[in-house]
Amino acid sequence: MRVAIIDCGTNTFHLMIVEFADHKAPQTIFKTKATVKLGEGGISNHQIAKEPFKRGISALKNFSKWINFYEAGKVTAFATAAVRNANNGQDFIKSVRDQTGIVIEIISGDKEAELIYKGVQQAVKLGQECSLIMDIGGGSTEFIIGNNEKIFWRMSFPLGAALLLEQFNPSDPVSNDQINEINHFLDNALIPLFNACSTFHPEIIVGSSGSFESFAEMIAQQKSKKGILAGKTSYDFIMNEYYELHRSVMVSTREERERMKGLVKMRVDMMNDGAGDGAYSWLN
Repeated sequence: MRVAIIDCGTNTFHLMIVEFADHKAPQTIFKTKATVKLGEGGISNHQIAKEPFKRGISALKNFSKWINFYEAGKVTAFATAAVRNANNGQDFIKSVRDQTGIVIEIISGDKEAELIYKGVQQAVKLGQECSLIMDIGGGSTEFIIGNNEKIFWRMSFPLGAALLLEQFNPSDPVSNDQINEINHFLDNALIPLFNACSTFHPEIIVGSSGSFESFAEMIAQQKSKKGILAGKTSYDFIMNEYYELHRSVMVSTREERERMKGLVKMRVDMMNDGAGDGAYSWLN
């Protein structure tokens, strides 16, 4: 049996097709992704704008072709913050169903955090000590405190990179005043997280999103460690490497970021808004 799984994120849509066979571990036979930027131009107004709406439909039409090609017998599709918070989110879901046959389920932020934890369990060797898992999306950011056995605390915050980029509209390069403004905003918004950390005392931070993949790729390029992520499901950061990257990105212009090796085009605008791909503020 082949199952297709679709993740309709705020920035990127992912498709993975997995084959299940008796007495064998599930095998991924195909995966692809599409940069959709579903929240562009409307996320702060709780709306999927016209062009992103079209891009989302187009991406799912293409996914449908691959699903048919690989003869997946079951399709499971999820949508997160950009759709669940949009006034026209149900219109998007209906259009997808009418034009592709794909039925999308909107999941809550709490459910999203649970699934993130389960995914990290598969990719990273968690220990008995508490870890803080952080997933930076375009429309929301999820934090989970847990260990290899269970979740102790979880919460979804409306602090996605695309949302904050629209909200603060930083200059190029971002100014110190803007950085201070964003940090002050985050200090207030993340009080529940700080309280939870005071209670559970996590010892390790696990980043599970594409933002952290970009950090790792950029560090690898800078340190001539190309291919460091090939075939791996995790990468251990040396914090001094991260801080060095942080300093260089925060003072960069858009043009300079476009030339940074390892930084994908989609993240050029989001990477230095102080909150955008917000780990800069939250890891400091």
